[in-house]
Amino acid sequence: MTNLEYLFHLEHHGIKLGLDNIRTLLKAAGNPHRAFPSVHVAGTNGKGSVVAMVAAIAGAAGYKVARFTSPHLIDIAERFTIASETIPHDELDAQVGFFRRVADAMTDPPTFFEVTTAVAFRWFAQSGVDLAVVEVGMGGRLDSTNVLKPLVAAITTIDFDHMRYLGDTLEQIAFEKAGIIKPRTPVVVGETKTAPRNILIDRARQMRSPMSLIGKDFTFAARGTPFHLEFEYHSPSLSIGPTPLGLTGSYQGENAAVAVAVAERLHRSLPRIDRGAIERGLAEAHWPCRMERVLDDPPVIIDAAHNPAGAQKVAPGLANCITILAMAADKDARGVIKALAPATKLFICTRFEGSRSTPPEDLANAAGSLPYQIEPSLETALATGMNLATRDSPLLITGSIFTAGQARKILIDRYGASPLRF
Repeated sequence: MTNLEYLFHLEHHGIKLGLDNIRTLLKAAGNPHRAFPSVHVAGTNGKGSVVAMVAAIAGAAGYKVARFTSPHLIDIAERFTIASETIPHDELDAQVGFFRRVADAMTDPPTFFEVTTAVAFRWFAQSGVDLAVVEVGMGGRLDSTNVLKPLVAAITTIDFDHMRYLGDTLEQIAFEKAGIIKPRTPVVVGETKTAPRNILIDRARQMRSPMSLIGKDFTFAARGTPFHLEFEYHSPSLSIGPTPLGLTGSYQGENAAVAVAVAERLHRSLPRIDRGAIERGLAEAHWPCRMERVLDDPPVIIDAAHNPAGAQKVAPGLANCITILAMAADKDARGVIKALAPATKLFICTRFEGSRSTPPEDLANAAGSLPYQIEPSLETALATGMNLATRDSPLLITGSIFTAGQARKILIDRYGASPLRF
């Protein structure tokens, strides 16, 4: 079994929340997570976009910036980037091999995510990065990434997702996200709903951590179309814009505001992060399959929204779409379809490759009286969708990160879409 085969084999161990295994792995590597400053980002939706923008801002300031995100779209190497370049496969193989030898001596075998987290931190430390921007895998309090002691923490929006592990109320989910707030460490919050926000505020007070709240300590405006947004940001110490956003989607305004608030707090440790770097970073940021227009004729848009809250942010600004939908079995298909319905004239219900996919017939049942047709695979769904889409009826592909990644690869291989950019 190769090292990468071993790594994917670890997925059979499922999800184990807790920090014991990651601490064992990192201790064997000399605790590399202590070797670089970091930003730690949690949230239900938007955390990946915030990671991309913070990393782009720090990179625009001339710093050597790493990113650790999950899951990947096409290639596992996407999870690990330095200066927007993914980890070389031979380097990834060597890093996994190191932790494979460590894991052989462990009583409790590590999970896939625990090993990938350890790989990221060891590679970042060995590469001498100036900053690592790290996305929480799930939750926060017991997530493997929560061994970090960041310069700044950020928590985006909070909504219902992964309830089996995080709880079935927004307050319970917020409690898990709040676990990344460390003593006397600045935290930026993009959540506006009162109940979960109050949980975050209470945790920050307990930790004596300075907190910056969207709508209170900083504000923003985003104007224009989903594909051409002009962004403004205001706080007592900084005003930005109007300036263009590189990431598309009307929902990116609030994510950009959180990213800029983080950048403000990074300035003390990384002084080259100034207004110019912030504006350049916002304009240059890339984050694939988040309201990404990958083809123009016909227009093809991919978004990885996988829950109703995410879908509600995709629909505004779109109309008359042919919507290809494939979702994981543990997600709220009915809620996602309801959110997308105002922008959709026909749902193409299909499935992504993998055991977690919802049968297309179940998606059709969730669509009820809405217009739909069933396709057995993403490949056939894309062929149908490309035939039906026109300039006035764009093709929207959504429902899961797996849907987005698999569709993006087919579009690259068969329809001339550009490669992924990070």
